Amino acid sequence: MNNIDFFHGAVFSRIIDNSSTCIRKHSENNLSYIINNKVPIYIKYSQKRISPWTFSFTKTHIEDITKVKSGFEDIFIILVCNDNGICCLNYHEFCTVISVESNYFPKWIKAQRQKGEKYAVTGSDGELTYKIGNIDFPNKLKI
Repeated sequence: MNNIDFFHGAVFSRIIDNSSTCIRKHSENNLSYIINNKVPIYIKYSQKRISPWTFSFTKTHIEDITKVKSGFEDIFIILVCNDNGICCLNYHEFCTVISVESNYFPKWIKAQRQKGEKYAVTGSDGELTYKIGNIDFPNKLKI
């Protein structure tokens, strides 16, 4: 099993445990999926063992996210922090920490937390003023 299968499997396991769902791959890039034909997700993962976990976003990643979102009300960016947990951002939160309009690359998001706490999220263009809980996923998707 390769890394992408392992980390994406963690995401799908949590989604499937919470409901009966239909998941389909959205594109060739193996990063985006559509759940129940209405909820797009875009998955990034970090193999780093301890906090903070950093996720880089190239111009292609931003274009993919924007393209997938264009057909839907929202898109969720799923950050798999190795075996520590999952930090789920909606598009508004994503755009708060990364400017999709600017043309400098690469961009990044950092998720960090102490044991038992929620994730503090910062990015190359900003930071969230609140923290994201590991337990927020997958309920945040509203599937």
